Amino acid sequence: MIIKERTMNGLPVVSLSGKLDIFSKNAFKETAEKYTDANSKGLILDFQGVTFLDSVGLGALVLLAKTFLKLKGRMIIVNPQEQVKRLLGEMHMEKIIPMFTTDAQFSTFSEL
Repeated sequence: MIIKERTMNGLPVVSLSGKLDIFSKNAFKETAEKYTDANSKGLILDFQGVTFLDSVGLGALVLLAKTFLKLKGRMIIVNPQEQVKRLLGEMHMEKIIPMFTTDAQFSTFSEL
């Protein structure tokens, strides 16, 4: 997995490419947890390059989302590929992690 960090609209963005699975979970968690301090408003996960997501990756997403909720912050996913979007939808992940198919669609979202 390749992980890149940037900002968008003043919020941190973690862009992922490759598989989010048992082998990449630790690198993902280490990167994402940098943004879970008490001052964090949220985190944007850019999933444009995510090609595969297994149960370990899903678990990491859920734990991270719960951490942000406890901190009164929010985590969102933008640009998921169709296969990943379908899996997240089947797992009803949108109930805890909002998803947007484009950056433009996200820019109208004001809850972060």
